[in-house]
Amino acid sequence: MKMFIKFMLVTQIAMGLGLENSSLSAAEPSSMAGPPSVAYRLKETNTIHFDDAGKAELHLQTVRKLGCEAKMDDHGGHMDVSYRLKSWNALTLDSEQTAHQWEGWLKKSGFETMHAHGEDHDHAGHDHAGHDHRTAGDSHAGHQHGLADGHFFGDGHDHGHQSAEIVSYSLPNWLTTHTRDQREADELVAILKGLGCEVREGRHDGHGDVVFRCSRPMHIEFQSHRVAAGWEDWMKRTGFRTQHVH
Repeated sequence: MKMFIKFMLVTQIAMGLGLENSSLSAAEPSSMAGPPSVAYRLKETNTIHFDDAGKAELHLQTVRKLGCEAKMDDHGGHMDVSYRLKSWNALTLDSEQTAHQWEGWLKKSGFETMHAHGEDHDHAGHDHAGHDHRTAGDSHAGHQHGLADGHFFGDGHDHGHQSAEIVSYSLPNWLTTHTRDQREADELVAILKGLGCEVREGRHDGHGDVVFRCSRPMHIEFQSHRVAAGWEDWMKRTGFRTQHVH
């Protein structure tokens, strides 16, 4: 069953980011594109050491509300919070500023993230004339197999390094993809929201359909050539028009 999580942070979240009273919700798969979204995951368990019990508890509750498996160990005088999230999830925020704050916190907390911008966004810095690698259309062959396993893109991304690779893309026409199960559908929806796409989801004849488009030219920055190339390959196979700027 799909889970929809919505909560308010009424104090500063761990790691010192001042996001008082920020609204945070898991992306609702059936909603249209609107407010900015940040997709995130954490395949390998991450552990953070806290000397302050209050901060440790706040971090624990925050990552749990983000969908993580999490636990806290008290070692007498300090606490360790360990957590992971093997599948992609997404947050929909109320503004770009809040999205950037959350993306920064997620990265500092060990997560892999995706947050796209329109081609007119200031930090693009390039005039991207997109190459059409494939005509967009309906995809009913289950090409998203592998989403839940995560082997279709570059794992081992480089935490803490400045982004150096940009992939520009668009998908003018609606595209429909069948998914094998709800987990795969949820993960695909989260990724597409991180890419800034409009997304709809439905079920019929015993299977799920994810319907999406990205009519506005977008770009997203990656932290290494390997990760950018992996995602561009996935986008092309999925039906996006792409250009990879080195």
